[in-house]
Amino acid sequence: MDAASAFWSDLEVFLADMALSYATHGGRSAAVVWPQGEAAVVQALVTDHCRGEAPEKSAAAAMARRLGESVGRQVGFRYSNVETGQVEEARHITDDTFVVMLEGAVEARLSPLGPHWPADVQRLRHRLRAGEVLYVPAGFSCSLSGQRSDALLVELALMN
Repeated sequence: MDAASAFWSDLEVFLADMALSYATHGGRSAAVVWPQGEAAVVQALVTDHCRGEAPEKSAAAAMARRLGESVGRQVGFRYSNVETGQVEEARHITDDTFVVMLEGAVEARLSPLGPHWPADVQRLRHRLRAGEVLYVPAGFSCSLSGQRSDALLVELALMN
């Protein structure tokens, strides 16, 4: 199987795991996902990013489109880098978001914002590595910090 065929095959499995996580946790709590098929998917996303692939023709665009079809929402995407030792300022997540780790590692710190969250929804602190995915529902604050090496990730936002 060539790399392109492996990507499309693995992308379907990868997205099925993400969609299941969204169906389970959507809008209710943050969750870490360890999707199957991550090797081909992560490699294709990294390769496209390094080549500067046109956004509309990229693996990330295909991933966003397929995820959107799967969950019935329009999905936007953006690549992001977090340098070693860099701590991002916490930002308010306004759209349900999946953070897909591509290279390196980050520590994610999440906190629910506002009083409408159930008492059992608490702060989350998790170290993410390449191939792992973090689901963050709208209404959380999120801060990422780089760990040991520069990190590359892609964020998929399920737009309201």
